[in-house]
Amino acid sequence: MKQLQDRVAVVTGASNGLGRAIAEAFAAEGAKVVLAARRKDALEEVAAGIKKAGGTALVAPTDVTKEPEILALFEKTKAAYGRLDVLVNNAGVPTSTPTEEMTLDYWQSVLDVNLTAVFLCSREAIKIMKGQGGGRIINMGSISARTPRPDSIGYTTTKFAVEGLTRSLTFDGRKYGVVASMIHPGSTATGFMQGRPAGPGKTPQEYVMSPHDVARIAVLMCSLPPEVNLFEATILPNHQPSFIGRG
Repeated sequence: MKQLQDRVAVVTGASNGLGRAIAEAFAAEGAKVVLAARRKDALEEVAAGIKKAGGTALVAPTDVTKEPEILALFEKTKAAYGRLDVLVNNAGVPTSTPTEEMTLDYWQSVLDVNLTAVFLCSREAIKIMKGQGGGRIINMGSISARTPRPDSIGYTTTKFAVEGLTRSLTFDGRKYGVVASMIHPGSTATGFMQGRPAGPGKTPQEYVMSPHDVARIAVLMCSLPPEVNLFEATILPNHQPSFIGRG
C-alpha cells in the first residue's frame, strides 16, 4: 500500500518548481492530485507525466488572486472526487525591491498571492474537510520567515504572516480534525533562483536543493496518523548562508 493511496490533494502553483515536485511525489504515493496554477498548458504537461507514471491528476487552471476561481477550484475537486484530504498552498511570488521603491500596487499584489490566497484556499478546504472528519493543510513558508534577505520586505512580511495564519488554522481546525503545517525551505532550484540548477555551486554556501528534497517533507507530513501533526519543518542546505549563523 502506498503512503497516500486514494487521498485527494489540491496543490497550488503546481505547474513548476516546488508545486510540481510535491504533486508528482503525492501522485507517486497513490494520491489523486488536483493541479492548480494559471497556465493550462504547463499543468497539462505535469498531468501527462503523472499519468504516464501510473498516477492520477486533474488539471484545474486557477488564478489564486481571484476568489471566484478559487471557489471553482474546490467545487471542481469535490465534483470529481467527492472529498479533499490535503491542500498544499504553494503558489507564491518573490520580491527583490528596495523598500523605498515598492509601490502600494506592487505590495498589494504580493499580499494577494502569498497571503490572501492562502486564506481563501484554506477557508474553502476546511468547508469540505470538516464534513468528512478532517484533513491536512500544508503552507509553504520560507527561511525568510526567520532571516530576511535584502530588499525582500513584501515576501518576508507575507511569510511571517503565513506562519501566524498556519497556527490559527491548526488551532481552529482541531474541532474538525483539520490540521495545518508549514514547510520552510532554504535555497531550492525553483523559478525564484533564476535558473540555478540543483546541486553544488562554486562554494559550499552555493549548494541548491532539489524541489524533490522538499517534496519528501510534504509526503512525510501527510503520511502521519491523523492524530499526529508535524507542525513545522525547516529544510535547507547544510551551508545555507545567513541562517544558522550570522553573516
